[in-house]
Amino acid sequence: MSGSVLPICLLLLVQADVPAQPKAPAPNLKAQVRELVQQLDADERAEREQAEKQLVELGSEALGLLPPITPRTPAEVKERLGRVRKTLETANAEAISKPTVITLKGEMSLADALQSFEEQTSNRVSGHERLGGTVDVDFDKVPYWQAFDALLDQAGLDVNAFGARQGALTVQARPDTGLQRSESATYSGVFRIEAQRLEARRDLRNPAVNVLQLTLGIAWEPRVSPIALRQQLTEIEITDDRGETLSITGRQGSRNVPVEFGMSAVDFGLPLALPSREAKKLASVKARFTALVPGSVETFEFSDLVESRDTELERAGVVVTFERLRKNVDLYQLAMRVRFENATNALASHRGWIFRNEAYVLDANGKKLNNIGLEETRRSTNEIGVAYLFDLSDGAEGCKFVYKTPALILQVPVEYELKDIELP
Repeated sequence: MSGSVLPICLLLLVQADVPAQPKAPAPNLKAQVRELVQQLDADERAEREQAEKQLVELGSEALGLLPPITPRTPAEVKERLGRVRKTLETANAEAISKPTVITLKGEMSLADALQSFEEQTSNRVSGHERLGGTVDVDFDKVPYWQAFDALLDQAGLDVNAFGARQGALTVQARPDTGLQRSESATYSGVFRIEAQRLEARRDLRNPAVNVLQLTLGIAWEPRVSPIALRQQLTEIEITDDRGETLSITGRQGSRNVPVEFGMSAVDFGLPLALPSREAKKLASVKARFTALVPGSVETFEFSDLVESRDTELERAGVVVTFERLRKNVDLYQLAMRVRFENATNALASHRGWIFRNEAYVLDANGKKLNNIGLEETRRSTNEIGVAYLFDLSDGAEGCKFVYKTPALILQVPVEYELKDIELP
């Protein structure tokens, strides 16, 4: 089986070579951002527009230095600051979905090669520590998955699909009968797609329910954390080696696959009609799925928890509201809600990701106190309400509530084509 890559239709930046780690802000950047933010409220319109433009030109390094939008923010400053933050957040989120690249040459130990991979891409790999061995590589800005598969092929390794660690790939020795990874996959952006299984079923009593199940393994760079994958069945075209088109069972439906926390791959099943017995291969499987990918994480901090009610903070496409804090017997219950400008179905049935958002209290001495439980209090298409429980043994005076969430959820369409899949 071989794979070829179609042009990827991503809502992304044109730039292809993305650094794995953001650069440290320049020493004077904080003062520069503060001055430009003040200039957003200048008397002259030209001066306000120039400040907005310059803030955008500072790039993603300025994101963490922008002040939050509050009810007290002047109307025009709110509008301009919102545009700046959304532009930078969108660019940052889109860059996350670009493939990282590897440049590495020479003979070295497998451990050193994988260490270099991690340093260049922030994609962690485990399981190789006791394997040893050397490799001889020559990569010049090769996309991550192509380079990683070539490295594992040379070392005789594979990825353990059941040994995943959060944000990391786990490698293991490949069976002697296992196929080369680079020969069995196709690549599209940060995604790797591989045909894993074909299972045919013939019902001798009711041929109308005969089915051929094609299972794909879809993996992504571990630094990326999709929320879910969605495959519209109308966006699949499959032909056999006789040129005949195979129909899709439930053509008008879709397949939605939530991504479990910490995983870097999922299985994706496509139900097909059984081909003719004369067909020997699926000559081509062309499809496009959509990945919901969160952007960079924003931090929202609320103080004066005892007196505050319904306090809103806004950044880019998300508004976080601290509703109230009240004592409940020996514990404190903190009610809040988060609303997205465009949730892109990220709060539908696969909304579990949002309950993993970091939410904690800093006591009067700055000590971090994690929540000890939570419950959902409301849900709509773009908003979730959550009540957290905290054990504040010294009381709530002087405490702050900190909440972290992705500000944007991108819909990333991914096109791919697999070729020459042997039929059972």
